[in-house]
Amino acid sequence: MATTQARATGAVTTRVLDRNPNMVALIVGGRTVAVLGHDEVRALRLGARPRWTAQLKARVTALVQHGRAREAALRMMARRAHTRDELQRGLRKLKYPTACVTGTLDALERDGWIDDAQCAAARVAQWERTTTARKPRSATWMVAELVTAGIEVDLAEQCVARGMSSATECRSAEEALATALTAGKSLRAALAALYRRGFAPELLEELAVRHEDRDGD
Repeated sequence: MATTQARATGAVTTRVLDRNPNMVALIVGGRTVAVLGHDEVRALRLGARPRWTAQLKARVTALVQHGRAREAALRMMARRAHTRDELQRGLRKLKYPTACVTGTLDALERDGWIDDAQCAAARVAQWERTTTARKPRSATWMVAELVTAGIEVDLAEQCVARGMSSATECRSAEEALATALTAGKSLRAALAALYRRGFAPELLEELAVRHEDRDGD
């Protein structure tokens, strides 16, 4: 979708592009003032012998802007799944007006492109698969990350509860502790690092007891 900054007045005619039949050129005074999709042209309801007025120009400009914002959002989602909040921040960073961003995201949500619950579940599954001894992830850490991404707290907690088992969390903490101790860290420092990663004090206390029991054997 595109517009031209050239000044134009007079009647508006349309022409389907030879190189892309899905797009339609709006022509005024022999100049292409915008290129829109068929749905956008129908939304304008041009009627018979339409004139290029300031009001029509504003409507066309808004449609073009929405189209560009949609394309930008889809490019973001092509790289990885995004929450609505992340897309909103990304589009605002690209300087799209608030009304344009809201309208674009509403349309993407209606079309099924944006699904925060699905996105959250996918992230939890990916984190669960890639949790390592050197990069342990607790359920608390996951919830906090999802909330930062714009997921509601209740939804974040539900997704983590479904996707991250207590056994996986315990194994992650155990492996991280063993790796830290092997690398020469003290037990206290290793447990403190795990606590900062969101692991529950009760779990860390249990791991400390196990370690001390093994050392005492």
